[in-house]
Amino acid sequence: MISHRRTLLLLFAVALGLRVLYTALLSTQPELTPMSVTSDLNYAREMATGFTWVTEPYSPRTPGYPALLGTFYLISGKQLWLMVFFQAILGALTVVLVYSIGRSFLGAALASIAALWFAFHVHHMHIATLFYRDILVVFLLTLLLYLLLRPFKKMRYAVFAGLVYGALVHVDPQFLLMIPVFVLLVLFKSRHGLLNIQYLFLFLGVLIVVSAPWTVRNYKVYGQLLPIGLEARKFLRPAKVVLTEPERGISDVEDKIIHASRSRLIQTNAVEFWRFARFHGETPATITAADTAMWKRPEPAWSLRHNLVSIVNYGILLPFFFLGLVFAVKDRNRTGLMLAVIVAAYFVMRSFLGGSERTRIPVDPLIILLAFYGLMALVRRYLPSKAPSED
Repeated sequence: MISHRRTLLLLFAVALGLRVLYTALLSTQPELTPMSVTSDLNYAREMATGFTWVTEPYSPRTPGYPALLGTFYLISGKQLWLMVFFQAILGALTVVLVYSIGRSFLGAALASIAALWFAFHVHHMHIATLFYRDILVVFLLTLLLYLLLRPFKKMRYAVFAGLVYGALVHVDPQFLLMIPVFVLLVLFKSRHGLLNIQYLFLFLGVLIVVSAPWTVRNYKVYGQLLPIGLEARKFLRPAKVVLTEPERGISDVEDKIIHASRSRLIQTNAVEFWRFARFHGETPATITAADTAMWKRPEPAWSLRHNLVSIVNYGILLPFFFLGLVFAVKDRNRTGLMLAVIVAAYFVMRSFLGGSERTRIPVDPLIILLAFYGLMALVRRYLPSKAPSED
């Protein structure tokens, strides 16, 4: 137990130190200056000055991340650098969670390596310097999976999981689309069906209770029952557009053109989601306004810095990740299967909503863990250790 705690503290210290150092180095580059003002930061400042944001339709964005940012704003005495330090702490805690998840099915040694790999993840370090919700989304999603992977012996984990999931959808409402996935994972988590149902009842019950206050607020402000906010609508719209019947008043030729363009868009999103290097210039179709604001500028046709970072952090592990998926299914490893289902469901969702390097960040910890599981399974099967010779 003492050794386990020392490992957690060491991983936290290394991850926090790396993020602080990265921020310090980044602040010396004017074109990549962190701590820029964002809409979330303005929303947080409004929250810190009063309660008009509660009674008036101040912003269509979900309130979770601005609320946390506003808390940081008050605690730090309105010092932006200290707010970035708080976000670095969130990033370091995510690294600790990666180790805690991996320890159960990789072993302590390999889980430590996987956590360190994620600790050196440049893109994850970068989002900790920016006032966007990505850093909180990664932390909450990883924490939710950690709680769902715990044995169902203690029902309080269902309550904690419901609280975390409620916080997650109030930070990023796209995860509302994944409620059926989490329901299925809970229902088939263990061989005890009644225990699974009890856990699911508590999980969904807490989620409903957590969502009630903001639903009441939205009804008072907008006159509609909106459990999360106006922003949640846009995440349902792309799937609706793709899956609905052809619109009336258009010809068969126009309908075929529309469906062909939608198919190409989904294919492009899928490719961009898994991309590990870019050897040609980015096109406007693959760049969103949020990506431009976050990364400051599109990468040129050949960016050695960007490609090296992406290949080292992610590309090297990609073949082992797919092996991890295969071995998780073959071995019927419950932890591996749950991670694989979440990654697959998230990928399908982003294929409709838009795929990019940034949108993959929430599941990067899971990709790393599955990659190391694939590497471990490969070594055990095809490079067995030699048996000791008999004298």
